[in-house]
Amino acid sequence: EFIETAPGISIDTAQYLPKKLPAPAILIAHGFGGSKDSVESDAKFFASKGFVVMTWSARGFGESTGQIEMNSLDSEVADTRALISYLAKSKNVILDAKGDPRVGIMGSSYGGANALLTASQDSRIDAVVADITWSDLQQGLFPQAVARSFESGPFKKVWAGTFFSAVTLQGAYLGECGAFAQRWCDAYENAVLQGRPSPSEKKLLESVSPIRFAPTISAPTLLSQGQADSLFPLSESYKLAKEIKKTSAGTELSMIWHADGHDGSNAQAPYLREQFLFWFQKHLLDREIDFPVFQFTRSNGSISLQDSTVIPKVFTSEKLPFETEPRQLPLVTPTAALIYPIGGVPSAISALPGIGSAGALASQLLSNLAGFSPAFLPGQSGFLESAPLKEPISVVGPSSIKVRITSTTNDATLFFSLVSKSPGGAINLPNGIVAPVKISNISNGTKDVVINLPATVLDASIGDLLAVGISSTDQGYETPKTSRFYSVSPLSPLTYETSIATAAQSSSANFLWPLGAFASVVIAAMFVRIRRPKILPTKESSTALVAVTNLGKTYKDGHRAVVDLSFEVQRGQVVGLLGPNGAGKTTALRMMMGLIFPTKGSIYLNGESVYPGSPALSNIGSFIEGPGFLPHLSGRENLRLYWQSIGRDNEQHLDQVVAITKLGTALDKKVRTYSQGMRQRLAIAQSMLGMPDLLVLDEPTNGLDPQQIAEMRQVLKNYASTGRTVVISSHLLAEIQQTCSHVVLMHRGELIAFGPMEDLLSKNRRSQSLEEIFLELIGDDLVIGQETQ
Repeated sequence: EFIETAPGISIDTAQYLPKKLPAPAILIAHGFGGSKDSVESDAKFFASKGFVVMTWSARGFGESTGQIEMNSLDSEVADTRALISYLAKSKNVILDAKGDPRVGIMGSSYGGANALLTASQDSRIDAVVADITWSDLQQGLFPQAVARSFESGPFKKVWAGTFFSAVTLQGAYLGECGAFAQRWCDAYENAVLQGRPSPSEKKLLESVSPIRFAPTISAPTLLSQGQADSLFPLSESYKLAKEIKKTSAGTELSMIWHADGHDGSNAQAPYLREQFLFWFQKHLLDREIDFPVFQFTRSNGSISLQDSTVIPKVFTSEKLPFETEPRQLPLVTPTAALIYPIGGVPSAISALPGIGSAGALASQLLSNLAGFSPAFLPGQSGFLESAPLKEPISVVGPSSIKVRITSTTNDATLFFSLVSKSPGGAINLPNGIVAPVKISNISNGTKDVVINLPATVLDASIGDLLAVGISSTDQGYETPKTSRFYSVSPLSPLTYETSIATAAQSSSANFLWPLGAFASVVIAAMFVRIRRPKILPTKESSTALVAVTNLGKTYKDGHRAVVDLSFEVQRGQVVGLLGPNGAGKTTALRMMMGLIFPTKGSIYLNGESVYPGSPALSNIGSFIEGPGFLPHLSGRENLRLYWQSIGRDNEQHLDQVVAITKLGTALDKKVRTYSQGMRQRLAIAQSMLGMPDLLVLDEPTNGLDPQQIAEMRQVLKNYASTGRTVVISSHLLAEIQQTCSHVVLMHRGELIAFGPMEDLLSKNRRSQSLEEIFLELIGDDLVIGQETQ
């Protein structure tokens, strides 16, 4: 349906009705470049929850007429107010008074600004949800991080060009301005040519900035902003919330900082839709809903048991970031020096439209692997660093620092950020968000300023450095043409905000599937308990640490994986378990570790029988396949977490384990900085926790170079020298020959040879390699499933 909102202006609209009428209404505004069809999914969702929903295509978009005025009060906002009046005449919408429908409004980006500006002009609005939008459009396009500066910052040319071209490149016959009104087209052209807005253009940008109208926003307002957003970062909602609290104290206000944004995915879309629904149910349906004042997401959450992806973790607080007491951290770097190349080429890449967070992730990966970050080019960047942290720090909100900037010219353009640096040197720049600085008229080459760093959610661990990153270039912004030299020195500690928050409860959908999984596990456990063999702990009088007696395993398909296997292992031995593929090595190891039941025979450890659930298993350590560690934790933290996860604490042998494995100072470094050899060594250390009598290792030297293999060999020998035993399964015969004191050789499930390595090698009274002995005993019968001739 087309609705005429002004002479010559027809707005294309659509309505979605709930089952029960009349009902409160929700207006849903679309984003830049979209139309009413862009928000159809949201419209159907809210209609299904009992709301009348109206969507529309804004001026210059879809089938609507008119030109784009960037949410001018006299144009797009006036159109939205006309739609409210239209709803006031509808029998389907509940009225609070004559001409006053019960109505909420929501939108994202361009639509979010429309929602806020409409709410500031029309008291009939009863609830507002604004997501990933601007509060100050001048700050959005010419961001300036110098506190209390009236000078515009560097032009955000890449993002501005992306949006302008989205409208002007639809067809050549539309002209260079496309659907833009002439004054906005002229403003963009001047910004490109001059790199800054004129006084009249500043007024134009201010006229569509919600922060200017904060005193008249009285409806309950939910501000939602994305961390992965280099266009309208978290600071936009932070500043608007602070202004609303200051000038319109009676307005009910909540804020969400989620993990999505213009640069990110829609991973949290279901969570956000649920929160927006709660907000409208609370304020349009008068439901008793306890809605948090502040919610924020940490993206380094737990791992999903459903698809192994990282689950963003939501935290809640009853205070907004600016309502908490700020904290300070001294910086120890005296000065950072950086060059600006002529023309700004090459340029650092902090974020790019639509892939900012992905680019930041790629930068972090490069930093982890190669010690290089595209956001901080050598010579063009520097850091003002703290000392290594002695306790974790969580930054939630903006931070600031007073610095002295010197320049070889009378101006300076710089890009500041807050980063964490691991002990290995990896740089974490959250989502690639920077704080641009532009200073003119620098007298005597020096200027002292306070820099407002980006609002962010950043966690730094013990041993990390918190640092102010500085770059002289950034590809996303307009920068000077001539070269110059800068230096930046700290004049104050780093001041940062945090949040006293608690983890949010999961939604019902997320809560029910673990319950179902738990019930399934209980039923499965009961079934297994009924069917599993009834084995009572037994004792065996033997001097051997490990005694394997007549062991056999036959699977349901009749395959005999292990046949009548018997051998004994004494303390202090390093035993190699060898055999071709299909020999039964893995099955034997699984029975030795109590993972499966044997169909016949027994295994004893220290005279106690070994089987699934056996008390003897507490004295076995194992490392099977690749190590799995949390990369953002140190080696020590990973070991402690593992030890606690199996119900133990106060590992008294940790120092001994560290000494045996020679982890040294690496134990307190982040695992993501480890080489493959160090990861393998940490995995061996994990299996040694508690100093078990038996260590079972499957291919412990996989992926190691010769030097690392030699070091691993000594680690295993050192462990056995403490009076304990190591059993190794490996295909590397030469390595087994150099590492092991004894050998168990299996073929087709049977024991072919067992005894000291030196006896086996001197078989037939002549010196041979283990490979020669192996081939002599096995022959060419190396094919899995090959029939015996």
